[in-house]
Amino acid sequence: MTTPARKAALQWFHDRGEVPSLRGSPFGAEMLMRMEREGQVQWRNPGNPIWSLTDKGRRALHGDAT
Repeated sequence: MTTPARKAALQWFHDRGEVPSLRGSPFGAEMLMRMEREGQVQWRNPGNPIWSLTDKGRRALHGDAT
């Protein structure tokens, strides 16, 4: 089950696509790390991270727990 806070965070990524800055996000660093560990978000470009929602994150946003 996706909590309301997690759903808001996933929606934030969904609405923005690729995100170069997490400023103004509705979540903290701990939630971001959990979403990354669970494969819901990913980043690329180590020198200047760009974050995005994964397919697994999209499924979680829409209520599919798998």
